Amino acid sequence: MTVARRPARLPVAFLLGLIVTLLIAAAPALAAGWGKPFQFQPPGTLDALGPQLAFAPGGTSAAAFGTLQVDVPGSGQAQYATRTSGGRVSSVRNVPGARQVLALTYDGPKLELLAGTSGRGQDCCSAVQAIRVGSNGTPQRPHQLVGGLTGFTQGQLVSLAGGRLLAAVATERGVWVSQSSGSGQFGSQHRISGNGQVPESMDAAWLGGAGSVVAWTAGSGNVTGATTPRQIFVADGSSAGAPTGAHVAVTVPAGHRIDQLAVARRGSGATLAWIESWYDARGGYHSRVEVVDIGANSPSHPSPRALSPDGRIASGLSLTADSAGDQGIVWESCTSAGSCTVQGAGRPAGGGFSQTKTLGAIDPTQQPSLAISPTGQLIVGWAQGGHPMASVGFGKPKVLSATTYAYAVTVAYGPKRVALEAWDQGTLNPSLVAAAYAAG
Repeated sequence: MTVARRPARLPVAFLLGLIVTLLIAAAPALAAGWGKPFQFQPPGTLDALGPQLAFAPGGTSAAAFGTLQVDVPGSGQAQYATRTSGGRVSSVRNVPGARQVLALTYDGPKLELLAGTSGRGQDCCSAVQAIRVGSNGTPQRPHQLVGGLTGFTQGQLVSLAGGRLLAAVATERGVWVSQSSGSGQFGSQHRISGNGQVPESMDAAWLGGAGSVVAWTAGSGNVTGATTPRQIFVADGSSAGAPTGAHVAVTVPAGHRIDQLAVARRGSGATLAWIESWYDARGGYHSRVEVVDIGANSPSHPSPRALSPDGRIASGLSLTADSAGDQGIVWESCTSAGSCTVQGAGRPAGGGFSQTKTLGAIDPTQQPSLAISPTGQLIVGWAQGGHPMASVGFGKPKVLSATTYAYAVTVAYGPKRVALEAWDQGTLNPSLVAAAYAAG
């Protein structure tokens, strides 16, 4: 017969220490999921510009936004606020002289802004500047990258290896790029679009190391809107400098047009995604989402794949990827009667896109936003009935706030298993509200 031994008594101090250790270890799990909404910007009386988000490697995040009076030209004011990894939100700061923040990113712990400026009484943008935010949160002296611009302006700011940054700017007159050195100083800009091109949609992505790609659609002519963009152009960059050597990557059939474009990393190459539309012989409208891989290890003449049927109206395209090659894509899919849903597909590294999944209804005037974690987890945000919605891993959607006045929803994923969803809230007194997600 074996006699069970009576366990020895453990010192009280040891037991207390063990309890504290277990509580600390359990803290992340207890905090997993979506937190309560908080404000980046308190309610005001001016109209709001849609937010953008970025994360630093240490978990600090930033939101760029702005205000304007829609009936007063040149009234736009670019603004930003930051949030520590512990959840403390800074006061709102203006970007001096800037009408709008076109893009933002972190270069290590340093926040970088790509801002559009214009003359007095003029809307954005006549010039684009790169602005670094100091350690005290104040914007430093701007560096003008491109001037002499007119009309609608698009901008991308991409972090590369070695402390380099790529800035890409597009208007109806062309596409320009500039790349910074490891010390943060931007070099001279150069135009990568050809003469006679009228760019309409532009995107840029990091390809690993100091590699980068800029992609854009363009038609021929002198007036945006009167052109029919049927081609996607790409230019590649490296540690030697900003992208050069633009060439045609995709041409759609005659009678078709490319309405929107996105690009994301795929190994050492890239994936292009676009919305292609056309009218049939009976005057019926069609549109669908297409994707194709380009660059390293891709066929010389790759065949695009359609991810959506052409019987619905596709818009609001968003494509993202992590450094391992996992990808995700979402878009808004509507019927001719105006009933809209969020649809998307995921893609593991080395694999193909999954079957399209419908995530839920979306307000017809809004677009979904997509982000991916360093480990490939996808988060989608959108507005449904004025509620900010979120889906983690294409799972069951969650309502993040009881408000029915949310719009311009955007999401971002940080390196510390934390994500943010932000949205403009309210009509008469709009504010910028956000909620944080912690992965379990």
